[in-house]
Amino acid sequence: MDFSTDFIEQVTQMFVAELEGQLQQQADVKIAKVEGTVREMLREVGAQCVRAYLTQQDEVYPNPEIPCSCGGMASYRERREAKILGVFGWVSYRRAYYLCSQCHVGQAPLDSRLGLEPGKVSAGLAPLLASAGVSTSFDRSSQQIQRYLLLDVSENTVRKETQTFGQLQMAVEQEWIADSQDPEVFRERHRTVQERPRRLYGTLDGAHAPLQTEWREMKVGAWFEVEPIPPEQVPAYRRAQVGETGALRAKDIDYYCDIQQAKEFGALFWATGCQHNADLAEELVFVADGAVWIWNLVDLYYPKAVQIVDWYHAEEYVTALAQAAFSDDADKAAEWQNGVCNDLWEGQVTQVIAACREFEAHPSQAGQAAKKAISYFTNNEKRMDYARFREEGYVIGSGTVESGCKQIVTHRLKRSGARWSEAGARATGKARAAWLSGKWDQLSAKRADLPLAA
Repeated sequence: MDFSTDFIEQVTQMFVAELEGQLQQQADVKIAKVEGTVREMLREVGAQCVRAYLTQQDEVYPNPEIPCSCGGMASYRERREAKILGVFGWVSYRRAYYLCSQCHVGQAPLDSRLGLEPGKVSAGLAPLLASAGVSTSFDRSSQQIQRYLLLDVSENTVRKETQTFGQLQMAVEQEWIADSQDPEVFRERHRTVQERPRRLYGTLDGAHAPLQTEWREMKVGAWFEVEPIPPEQVPAYRRAQVGETGALRAKDIDYYCDIQQAKEFGALFWATGCQHNADLAEELVFVADGAVWIWNLVDLYYPKAVQIVDWYHAEEYVTALAQAAFSDDADKAAEWQNGVCNDLWEGQVTQVIAACREFEAHPSQAGQAAKKAISYFTNNEKRMDYARFREEGYVIGSGTVESGCKQIVTHRLKRSGARWSEAGARATGKARAAWLSGKWDQLSAKRADLPLAA
């Protein structure tokens, strides 16, 4: 908003006069004290402004009756006081209150018009509390809110608002799922879509979260595109790793998650893909680790997609076998590992499997590591044509979704001492995913509509 220069100057002079009066008796005043005092003044003035504005917005002469949603008429009773917890603290105000003689439900037109919920958090404060709640534990969020906004807010209030945002995201996803399974919506989208993605990436993974009675896997997915990183921004060690593709990074990442079995998660997997026109993409590429449930879903929903097993996961199987087979000779382990990894890098998976079979019969840990590696490479051979993938310019690492798992599950849900209800973990995870995906403004708008929809 733009405010007039005269208004700003008048308010500033009033603040400066009050500030000097507050600080003149204090010795050795530093800038921190000055800024802290101004913050407190702004909070108090803000609360008074909101209070006065709300009071002035009510009707001076209330109507004796107003229509009720039940079909009857509600009669005016009194100007009743209410309060809300907003960005400037608790604010009380008075407004006209009506009571219906038929359904005996009370209502205040001002509350409905401005989206006010008496006794609750305002729609202006809610996104701030929830953004803190998706970033760190609820008790620490409460402490941060006190420092940032000078508000004493309980951790339960932060939890409620955070999980409300997750529930809003869940509701949006249910709409997506319904649309993705509606033949008419599906046909209309295919008729009207103008721009189809040229090359769209998808990826899936999972990480376990601590629930109250058990650990459950939260499945995490992401849709994204890629762009080259300028050469001067790429460290030398990374240039060697990414090889002929040059350095690529994900952009426009959109995360989603849920605690579900793979079959149920498939509905969200398909629905989010429809939101990104994955089924209409000129080229669709999936990069993930070798988990069977991932590739079963990809085969079911996107059978024509390019499938790539993450290079770094594949490389780990070679490393583990080298360390087990040559545990007493680091040089031989490195020599064998480098040779096999070179074959893998060139997509020579048959040679990699043959090299692993040399240790399959060993009764030691080397035999176990060899069997695991052989199974992994055999099951994913077609997804390891790394020479061709690099030539086509594909990303061959699943770091995007691994980052999502860390940011959603490890950093938020697996905090020390955390034990979640399933509903709480799902809601908090979804709110965190929405925050990471840049959807906060959309959810904030939906949160602002909640009183009106009630």
